[in-house]
Amino acid sequence: MPTRRQDPAIGAGLVLGILLWGGNNVALKQIVGVWPPLWTGSTRFLIAGLLLLALLRWTRWFGPWVDPGPELRRALWWRAGLSLAVYIAACNWTLRFIPASHFALDLATAPVWALLAEGHPADRSERRRRWLATALAFAGVAVLIAPGLRIGGRWWGELCGLGTALLWTWHSRQCKSVAVGLSGAAVTAHAMWRAGCLLFPGAVAEVLWIGHLPHGDVHVLALHAYCITLGGVIPFALWNHALSRWPVSRVSLYGNLIPASTMGWAWITLGEPVSPTFGGAMALIVAGVLLGQADLGRHFRRWWTPED
Repeated sequence: MPTRRQDPAIGAGLVLGILLWGGNNVALKQIVGVWPPLWTGSTRFLIAGLLLLALLRWTRWFGPWVDPGPELRRALWWRAGLSLAVYIAACNWTLRFIPASHFALDLATAPVWALLAEGHPADRSERRRRWLATALAFAGVAVLIAPGLRIGGRWWGELCGLGTALLWTWHSRQCKSVAVGLSGAAVTAHAMWRAGCLLFPGAVAEVLWIGHLPHGDVHVLALHAYCITLGGVIPFALWNHALSRWPVSRVSLYGNLIPASTMGWAWITLGEPVSPTFGGAMALIVAGVLLGQADLGRHFRRWWTPED
């Protein structure tokens, strides 16, 4: 039963996770410039998932060990694991073609998709509000893409980013569907190592294509270590913990912080300039997401009020 203390703690955990994800997006952008995308995703999730699984199995830091039954194991493979594998493959390939801050801004449309996926409201005004929210979010993406259309840029990379937002919503819904009986950390561990396994054949094909194992200097290896731990295990566990307590659209609302987090990391660590259209695009997307949420005052009252 949620309490006044638990809800703010979940929100604070999401904010921490999103700050770490901002750094992860910038680190991944650098890694996939050197390593093949599927190799990057497979090795990251195999190591991160097995590390977290070992902590779950041999410590009590995340609570008692729960052994999923046969039916839940299948769901972890073909819902949580598969959706994560498809998402990270799209994510890593997209980051090869657009700035990390633009990728994060495209991903910020995910709450709109999550809200639309939760059902078709009977109330006409509610339907209008949701469609207007979708239109605002698309307008933000259009503002982001417009310069590329004018100068022949890689506008299709932005569309890939928008598709990745849809995949992230799909993955979040799949994780929520298997969260019954498992903690957020457990769902993260089981989904990660399975996603790593599913990506591994593609990673091997990439290695065969380039003719040698990917290699990198200490800087690339350090970035990969960050993506595995601070950019992988911790924020995914916090996200899945929130999904086990809150609706997907409510959790996804916090994703609006990801573009600002990513932009800050990119500016500080890489000196990446802020795009002239970034602010306007972000304002439109955030407006669409906020409009897409039902009565915000009622939501905030519910967040701070114990539920029966």
